Amino acid sequence: MKSILIGTLAAILAAGAQSNEAERQLKAAMNAELVNGDLKTAIKQYGEIAAKYAKTDRSVAATALVHMAECYQKLGNAESRKVYERVVREYADQKEAVATARVRLGRSEAAGHPNGMAARQVWTAPARRGIYGAVSRDGRLVPYVNWDENGDLFVHDLATGADRRLTNTASRDEFAEGSAFSRDGKQLAYAWLNGKNRYELRIVGVQGAGIPEFRRLFDNEDVSYISPDDWSPDGKWVAVQLHRRDRSTQIGLIAIQDGSLRVLKSVDWRGPTRVFFSSDGRYLAFDLPASDTTEQRDIFLLAVDGSGEIPAVVHPSQDVLVGWSPDGKRLLFASDRSGTTGLWALAFDGRPQGTPELLKPEIGRHEFMGVTTSGALYSAIWNSGGGPEIRVASFDFTAGKFLSKPVAPIQTFVGANESPDWSPDGRYLAYASLRGTVGSRYFVLGIRSVETGQIRELTPSPSFVFFQGLVWAPDGRSLLVGGLDAKGRHGIFRVDAQTGQTTVIVPREGNDGPHHLASSPDGKKLYYRSHPPGARETAVVERDLASGHEKELFLNRFIGSVRLSPDGRNIAAGITDESTKSAAAVMIPVSGGEPRELMRVDEPTNLTGFTGQLVGVAGWTPDSRSVLLRKSSPAGRQSETWLVSLDGKQRKLDLDLGIGRRIPQIRLHPDGQQIAFEISGPQKPPEIWVLENFLPTLKASK
Repeated sequence: MKSILIGTLAAILAAGAQSNEAERQLKAAMNAELVNGDLKTAIKQYGEIAAKYAKTDRSVAATALVHMAECYQKLGNAESRKVYERVVREYADQKEAVATARVRLGRSEAAGHPNGMAARQVWTAPARRGIYGAVSRDGRLVPYVNWDENGDLFVHDLATGADRRLTNTASRDEFAEGSAFSRDGKQLAYAWLNGKNRYELRIVGVQGAGIPEFRRLFDNEDVSYISPDDWSPDGKWVAVQLHRRDRSTQIGLIAIQDGSLRVLKSVDWRGPTRVFFSSDGRYLAFDLPASDTTEQRDIFLLAVDGSGEIPAVVHPSQDVLVGWSPDGKRLLFASDRSGTTGLWALAFDGRPQGTPELLKPEIGRHEFMGVTTSGALYSAIWNSGGGPEIRVASFDFTAGKFLSKPVAPIQTFVGANESPDWSPDGRYLAYASLRGTVGSRYFVLGIRSVETGQIRELTPSPSFVFFQGLVWAPDGRSLLVGGLDAKGRHGIFRVDAQTGQTTVIVPREGNDGPHHLASSPDGKKLYYRSHPPGARETAVVERDLASGHEKELFLNRFIGSVRLSPDGRNIAAGITDESTKSAAAVMIPVSGGEPRELMRVDEPTNLTGFTGQLVGVAGWTPDSRSVLLRKSSPAGRQSETWLVSLDGKQRKLDLDLGIGRRIPQIRLHPDGQQIAFEISGPQKPPEIWVLENFLPTLKASK
């Protein structure tokens, strides 16, 4: 018996040693892949692990093969499919690895085509990366904005997996956004918020090492935003969109040599989705809304020499520009004319020829990033998943716990519903729902009967294309909405709850605010967070609706969530303090007086506002004597819920509100027992996809 025990113990120890060694080897390979970006070395290491443990630890071997296939996928190597197929074929007992492999294979098969058309994912970017630019013409480099680095500009090499930083001066007031590569891939034009409440156009070289020197190409006080979309084939011009202070948009060319501007066309504030040069440089292609009352778009060609404009794709459907085929013989666009959003092509030979041809019937809601010289279409899926949803539950504020499990009252348009609020009589729940197809987005307002569950939808007229929250007016006959309407008006609107007719009651300048809208109990005053044009501070504002007079109740460098107490006497707000490197929640008396601190978190690692609020205000208790706060780490990766009373008592609650990356307002039902609130799931990382071999006469090279 003793010998049996010794043998068993030896076997256990040997198995443990093997397990530790396998884990060490996997970590080394993953370090090569994810930290060093050395995909070729990682592939070699994963292959060695799979071979070594194929018989002794099938779980390790299958895991290594899945990682190896992912590395091949990042390199754009078709070998990835063979490895996934091997996992499915040889490791049926490893369910998790097989499920992952089937998903990868399923995506490719679903997007396949009998003539070789295929879609594949080439990169999963880390979270909090903004993909706003076009891919380089060789399909190798992807520009992105790193919000973990305050908004600095980077490029990712799809071939090597390496990342290179191009700027290092981003802050809350200065950061990068849209960008476009030169045709040879050696330079990148990008928009930069310059700390003066406007964007300028810069150019930077992408070759070499270290942080390159940039060149400021264009800056104008009247231009609030500039979007570089494409470079001319001869490298002498950048095609841009200029968004001016008067809310007009211009399509123009900026000379690389001296930064001079040549305006080619003026349009309304919405402008094109993208602008692309034809392969011979003679035309600019772009899409525009068909009229000022619709988001439906058509596609046009504008002669660069100013000789005229050609309607290219005019149809009742939604048509959005994708780009040109490399030979310049086809204009590519996305259209929903067949019932789903597909990829279409229109022949071009000096002028549009014939009728459009369907290339792919379903292309999804992607952000198109351009067509490469090999004929591959790149696109981004970013900020996907984790969309807002509404929950309703009974809640005991005294005990700090749910009395019923939160339920979803809205079962349609999942992931697109937000900003719930109860009507003053408690009979209805209003909310906003995002709709639209590729190239357009708008909001409808839903009103759900608490008694019957029936939903009545309002399409505001004009529609809202940007939304910043809603509340019921105290009279119960209208909704107050903050946002931007289809006419380019920014402010607070009153929406008739029966007809959807919309009127502006508080016009606003600039693009920030009003946020966190609230109405006084008597309906005479509004409260909201706003960023005054040209000011560095953010303000909590009180507005008297009768006189139009505004009063700033509180100013701070950064103000997060703002919530008015049910009795209308106090406002709770989350703030950050750069001077002390801390974050806090403060209580602001509406009648005047000094704000009072409710809770403070010392030494947060980032105060830019891009990483999420460190102390967020979710709502008030029915008696207006306590506040529900969310205390979170940077980026909201961990959070706690606290109940803090105005007399200073603090209590941590064992409460999971299911709140994701933003702080919603808890809306209190008039009965004081039910709450409605908004949740958002984990944000998925951005994905870069490529569609190959979709052009009838041009096959993309591997």
